[in-house]
Amino acid sequence: MDIVEQVSRKGAATAREISRATGIPESSLSYLLTTLVSREWLSPASDRTYSIGPAVSRLAAGNPLDITQRRVAVMRAIARATAETASLFIRRGSDVEVLDVEASSHALRFTPQKGMRVPLHSFASGKALLAALPPDLLDEYFATAPRIRFTPYTLVEEQSLRDDLKRTRDRGYALSREEHTIGVMGIGVALDHQHSLSVGIPSPRFDHLTERKIADEIRRGLDELNSAA
Repeated sequence: MDIVEQVSRKGAATAREISRATGIPESSLSYLLTTLVSREWLSPASDRTYSIGPAVSRLAAGNPLDITQRRVAVMRAIARATAETASLFIRRGSDVEVLDVEASSHALRFTPQKGMRVPLHSFASGKALLAALPPDLLDEYFATAPRIRFTPYTLVEEQSLRDDLKRTRDRGYALSREEHTIGVMGIGVALDHQHSLSVGIPSPRFDHLTERKIADEIRRGLDELNSAA
């Protein structure tokens, strides 16, 4: 709040100027500024200054975030909490397309590009959507959609994929274990029948505890979305 009030009173300022005015050390300020920018309380400029962002005017006007903005905010919060890349997707036929991405803070990371399209069966986000399909639409998918084997771990046989989708429904989230890209694991959930969210983790950082932690963060994000609906 000190940062937002300072920029609101004095206008655009650099991180150093904000640090001097508020007494917050620059080492601590960096994380706070990143959070404020991601939540749109501040807007960064090319000259490295920060000004008041659109979230302030929305709050003043009493305008709630729309569903897309809420999903983006949750995606960013999950990325910050897990330090891994989080992405939003939309279904396009038998593919999913990347709508938005918040990159991991690690140097070793997998970051899909906006607009990238991949088959449903090969990504955690796609498998989450498949698991949410009604039985008749899932049967239609298996009857019509091609399933390419990207890696030795890609599930292409119908029964293997059906078994995996059942496990997805039972646990509440989908797992992709190097099924599209070697070295990349994914955890995904369906947000509705068309949209999904997933977190991508390089395999050297993936273990059971990491899976549980990320799954818990995703569940918290879903609870936040549902409570605001």
